[in-house]
Amino acid sequence: MKLIGEKSVSTLLSKILLAGSVAQLLYLGYIILGFLIVYSNLHQGTQFFSETFKTENFDNEIRKTATDSLTFQFGMPLTGAIIKGSYTLYTFISIIFFVGFYSVFTFYLFRIFKGMSTDLIFNIKVIHDLKIFATLNIVFIPIYSIVLYCMDQSIYSIDPLFIVLHFTLGIIIFFIIEFFKKGYELQTENELTI
Repeated sequence: MKLIGEKSVSTLLSKILLAGSVAQLLYLGYIILGFLIVYSNLHQGTQFFSETFKTENFDNEIRKTATDSLTFQFGMPLTGAIIKGSYTLYTFISIIFFVGFYSVFTFYLFRIFKGMSTDLIFNIKVIHDLKIFATLNIVFIPIYSIVLYCMDQSIYSIDPLFIVLHFTLGIIIFFIIEFFKKGYELQTENELTI
């Protein structure tokens, strides 16, 4: 099986990445819905989906304040899995940031592989998507650092491996963009001579 072009590995990967991106967005939407329902139940005194979206002191610790010991448990539909975490604004923001970022990350990977699934591999659309993907990886670094620093008030919670990984990926893709530009120029010149 060929790597690029129609009916290739890139076609298969684009379909898998699209499914992954949609799944991540659904997961993110479910988490946001859970936080909204829990917020409503806590502050409005309602009991919407109280068996699926729970908040309480699950560790049975002595409560210092209501917000210090409150955790959430969201039951995942059809799987029986449970999502747990501290019920704070920082947790909510970090979930939105990380799951949101990686759903966009996966979506642009889908667009790049979809662009490579055509007969004209060197095209403006793929070059444009590669630029956005590379920029996304570079911009991720300061935002990631700020979000983690604001959550923990500590520089030690920032994982240098994540920074190196996204920075390296961004730089490598900027080099790949230059190859795609040269390929596009050669392809255009060939079409004009024919």
